[in-house]
Amino acid sequence: MSNEDPFNEALRNWVETSMHRSMHAFIRYSRESSLSLSQINSLFRLYHHGPSPVNDLSDHLGITMAAVSQLLAPLEDAGLIKRSEDPSDRRVKRIILTEKGTLHVRESMRARHAWLADLASLLTPLEKAQLLPALLLLNKHSLTLAQRHQHTHNHTCANSAVDN
Repeated sequence: MSNEDPFNEALRNWVETSMHRSMHAFIRYSRESSLSLSQINSLFRLYHHGPSPVNDLSDHLGITMAAVSQLLAPLEDAGLIKRSEDPSDRRVKRIILTEKGTLHVRESMRARHAWLADLASLLTPLEKAQLLPALLLLNKHSLTLAQRHQHTHNHTCANSAVDN
């Protein structure tokens, strides 16, 4: 028997179940799309952060610029991304998500979230009404934590730059 706080245990169980379902669908979609997880990660990065120089993707993925170029070549061939010169520095190549790439990312998200419709169909209207305030509160606090993490990360990066 667990001595864990019942709320924390229930929350952990929910997170584990939902992550398992989401990731299972995501990995299945990844296999069907014939893209590697690093390639899909690159598409998501571009989707959420906009056009990026190759070195930003290299830093994000933790691989060399040469490896990023090899990783991106099939995405470019498939019409999911395009390379362009940075208007402020023609030596820098920016990677841009195409409309086809955007649709691919959105399809991936739909596949990952499809099970939620099945879950919602199991809930009665009363249960949905009861859960909605709690979900909104969890989302609010999750965003607060994300913002704190981003602030701490930015502060740590700034201190590292000063130390170097």
